[in-house]
Amino acid sequence: MKKLFLRGNAIMRRYHYFGILGISFFFSFQITLSSAGEPHDIPEKEIMKKYQKILLQEPSNLNAHFNLGILYYKNARFDEASREFNKVIEINPNDAEAYYNLGNIYNKKSLYDDAIHSYKKALAIHPRDAVIFHNIGNAYTNKGMIDEAITSYRMAVDLDPNLAESHKNMAYLYKKKGEVSKSISSFEKAATYNPKDTVLLFDLASAYEANGSQDNAILTYKKLLLADPSHKETKNRLAMLYNNKGVSCALQGKKDDAINAYKEALQNKEDFSEVYNNLGAAYVDKGMIDDAIATYKKALEISPNFGEVYNNLGVAYTKKKAYDDAVSVFKKALSLNKNHAGAHFNLGVIYSEKGMTGEAINEYNEVLKLTPDDLSALYNRGALHLENGNLHDASADMKKIIERNPKLSAAHCKLGDIYQKQGHIDDAIGEYKQALEISPEMKDALYSLEEAYRIKERQTKKERDKSEKPR
Repeated sequence: MKKLFLRGNAIMRRYHYFGILGISFFFSFQITLSSAGEPHDIPEKEIMKKYQKILLQEPSNLNAHFNLGILYYKNARFDEASREFNKVIEINPNDAEAYYNLGNIYNKKSLYDDAIHSYKKALAIHPRDAVIFHNIGNAYTNKGMIDEAITSYRMAVDLDPNLAESHKNMAYLYKKKGEVSKSISSFEKAATYNPKDTVLLFDLASAYEANGSQDNAILTYKKLLLADPSHKETKNRLAMLYNNKGVSCALQGKKDDAINAYKEALQNKEDFSEVYNNLGAAYVDKGMIDDAIATYKKALEISPNFGEVYNNLGVAYTKKKAYDDAVSVFKKALSLNKNHAGAHFNLGVIYSEKGMTGEAINEYNEVLKLTPDDLSALYNRGALHLENGNLHDASADMKKIIERNPKLSAAHCKLGDIYQKQGHIDDAIGEYKQALEISPEMKDALYSLEEAYRIKERQTKKERDKSEKPR
C-alpha cells in the first residue's frame, strides 16, 4: 500500500514551550502529502483512521507510528501519543526526534524527570542540537533547578546564538537569582534577535528601570511603542520616568531640562495631574508665573481635590501680589487638609504682608502645633512679636531657634535687636558679633552693631557726665 504521508526532518520540528517565567514552547509539525491528488483539508479524525488502518496492515511502519503520534499530541491525547513514539523507538532505538517528542509530552504532563531523561537520550544521538538543550532548560526550570536550567540554556545559545527564547529565559532566571547585570545582558541579547517582542522589550525596560538605568529604560520603552503605539502600560511607565527625570533636573537646577522632561511625560499621559503640579513648580522657579498658574489650574481640572496644587497655586498668586486670590486657594487647601502646615505658613506670610499681624501670628501658631521644629515659622512669629512690641515672646522664639541651630545668623541678629529695644546693649552687641562671625557679609548685623556701639557710647558719656557733675 502506498504511504499516505512522508516523514522527514520537517514533519515534526519543535521549538519552545510556555511554562513558568515566560518560558515558551511550540509543538509544531508539518505533514507532507505524497501525492498531489490527495486533498489538503482532510479532517484529522479521518487521517488518524487512515494511519490506524495502515498500522493494522503494517505494524512496523515507522512513518505511520510517528505521524499518528503527532496527531494524538495535537489533540491532547498524550498517553496515546507517548505509546506511538515509544513504538518508533522500539523499532528504531536511534530515532532522536522520537525521544525529543517524548520529552515534550512528559513536559506537558509535568513529568519533568522523565522529560529530562528523554531529552538526554535525544542528545546522545544529536549532541549539538540547541533546541533540545533549550527544552531541557525548560524542564529544569519547572523543577526549580535554576542553575541547571541556566547551564542548559547557555549550551543552547552557545550552539545557536539566535535562540532568543533561551536568552530570554536565562534573563528571568538571573533576575530570580538577583543577578541583575546578567539578567539585563540576557534580555539585551534576546531583544537583539527578537526586536519586536513587546513582552520582552517591556521586561528589559523594567529591568533597566529597577537597576537605575533610567535613560536606557526610556529608550527601550520607546522602541516598544514603535512596535505597539497603543501599549498603555508603557506610556504610563514612560510618563513616570520622565516625571522622575524632571524632578531630578529640577533638584540640580536644570530648569529648562526639567520643563522639557515634564512635557515629555504629559505627551505619554495627558491626565497626569502630578506632572502638571511639578511643571507649575518649574515655571515658578523660572519666574514664569502666568504659565505656572495656568498649569496648576490644568492639574486641578484633572484632580479637583489635589490639595498640594492649591497650596502651590497660592504661592504663584503671592508672587504676583494677588493676595486675595492667594488667600482663597490657601483656604481651599486647608479645607481639604486642615493640617497642611505649608498652607498655614503661606497664609501667615500673606497676612504679614497685608499688615494683619494678629492673623499672621495665629497661622504661625498653627504651623508650630503641627511642626514644632519649624524654625522659619518660629523666626517669622518672633519677628512679628518684635514688631508688636511683645519683646518677651519675641526673645523666647529667637532663643528657641538658636538653641536648635546656633549657626543661624538671622536669629542672632534679631535677638540683638530685641536686646537693644530692652536696653541690654552689651547683650545686643554680643549677638550682632555672633551673627557676623557666622555671616561676615551680613549688612543688617553690621549696621545694627554700629548703632549699638553708638548707643553704648552715648550711655557711657551720659554716665560719665553725671559722675563729674559738681555737688
